[in-house]
Amino acid sequence: MFGVQAVFLYNYPMCFNAALVQSAKIIEELYGAEFPVESFDVPAYFLSAFEHPRWPIIKQGNLKSFVPTIWGLIPSWMKSADAAGSIRDKTINARFESIDLKPSFRGLVNTRRCGVLVDGFVEWRLFDGEKYPYRIAMPDKRPFMLAGLWDGWNDQGTDTAVETFSVVTVDAKGLPAQIHNTKMRMPLILGKTSGDAWLDSNVPFAECADLMVPLYRILEAWPVGKEISMPGGGRNRPDIQLPCDYPGLPPLEALK
Repeated sequence: MFGVQAVFLYNYPMCFNAALVQSAKIIEELYGAEFPVESFDVPAYFLSAFEHPRWPIIKQGNLKSFVPTIWGLIPSWMKSADAAGSIRDKTINARFESIDLKPSFRGLVNTRRCGVLVDGFVEWRLFDGEKYPYRIAMPDKRPFMLAGLWDGWNDQGTDTAVETFSVVTVDAKGLPAQIHNTKMRMPLILGKTSGDAWLDSNVPFAECADLMVPLYRILEAWPVGKEISMPGGGRNRPDIQLPCDYPGLPPLEALK
C-alpha cells in the first residue's frame, strides 16, 4: 500500500524501535488477555517503526485481547493513500506534552488510548563524538507496556480498513536520560497505577494526565553492537541484543 523509506536510525529523535520475544503463554498469563501470536510480527529482537510492523496493542476499554496494529499513526481524516503514507513516518511518536493539542492526536486522547506491548527498546548514547546503542529492558526481561494512541483509517481507493498507533513520549529520566542524552526523550512506560488509568474508558485524559509518571527506576541497560544502527534487513535476530564491549566507554551511573 505504501512505499518503504530508508532511515538512518541513529539520526532519528525518539522511540522508533522495539523488541518483543516473550512467548504467547507468558504474555497471556501476565496480562490475562489473548495473544494470537500469528497476527503479529514477532518474535521481534529489533524492529524499526519505519518498517511499520504489525504490533500487539491492547485498547482502552477492551482488555481481553491484544490486537495487531501498524506502527505509524494514520489519522482517520486522511483522504488519500499518498497522504497517509507521508504522515505515518511523522506520527511514530506523540509528545505527551502536546497530544491534546495536535490535530493528529487530540481527538484520540479520551477514547483511543492503548498500551503497546514490548520487552525492550534501543536508544543511542552520545559520548566523545560517537553514538553507542543501548538496549533498555526490565531486569527480569518481562514484557511491559508503553502508552500509545491508536486510530482507524479507511483507504477509499482499495476499501481497506487499517488500524495504526503512535507511542507516547515524555522527558527522559534515569537511565534513559543518561543514554538518550541528546534529545532527552523516552517512551512513556506504564506502571500499575498509570496503566490502569490510561486504559480505563471511564477516566478522561484530563484526570489521568497527572498520573502519567514514567516508570524508569527499575530499568536496566547495556551497550549492543553498532550494526543495529544501520538501516536495512538482517537486524531482527537473537544476537543483535547481546552485550557489546566498547573500550573507553564509561559505564552508566548508578541511580541514587
